[in-house]
Amino acid sequence: MSEPDTPRIGRLRPSYRRDVTTEHVGERVSIRHLVDDPDRGPRPSDVVGRLAAADDELLLIIDRHARLHAVDVTHVLASRVVPPHPRREPEPDVGVPDRPLERDAARVLLLDPADRVLLIAYEPEPGRRIWTAPGGGLDPGESHEDAARRELREELDITPTLGPWVWWRRVRFTFRGLTLEQTERWFLARVETFDAADAPSGDAGTRGVGWWSAAELERTTEDLAPAALAEHLTDLREHGPPDEPVDVGR
Repeated sequence: MSEPDTPRIGRLRPSYRRDVTTEHVGERVSIRHLVDDPDRGPRPSDVVGRLAAADDELLLIIDRHARLHAVDVTHVLASRVVPPHPRREPEPDVGVPDRPLERDAARVLLLDPADRVLLIAYEPEPGRRIWTAPGGGLDPGESHEDAARRELREELDITPTLGPWVWWRRVRFTFRGLTLEQTERWFLARVETFDAADAPSGDAGTRGVGWWSAAELERTTEDLAPAALAEHLTDLREHGPPDEPVDVGR
């Protein structure tokens, strides 16, 4: 876990200037915002790209590498609309149903000694909550394994040993109005102990972290991703990691 005196964005209230609003969706924007640096605490960073979607919590920006950036509006230091780059191709016009944003992602099936799985609740649309494993999209040039480790550090502030690639799935979904076509690799990892209450406050769009037993997954009325998570987790517990990664579908 991080040292107690390491500041995190979730505990800061930076003053910000938000010139870019929902009215600028579709335009090219430049956003300066705070990001977490596990070693040095919050630091400013910049992203330039097409504003693909926006609401009161998040700005969703697609850069020229077709990478998605989700910026918490309370972390914005400055923002403005900028003209097209004179010598570079424009950012790809994707993120709609007939042209989804395609990306690779990594997730971690994190288990404790009782074989409970740690899940994070995301809110892809207001009023709709989905529980799934920690993880996210790959950075340019990043391996799936490195992305999985980075996501655990960013989302949970832990660095367990990463186990084998056990599952995969390809799924199309909508997040805050943006359509994605995502191919995921799921890696197995274990921790001896981790209190979900110790997890960082999370990014905008997250709504909680918790441990789930197979029995709780089977009887819940909450949305899970994948939908058959309880079934696949039981199979993994009974038979161990598969020789080849299993397609767990939607």
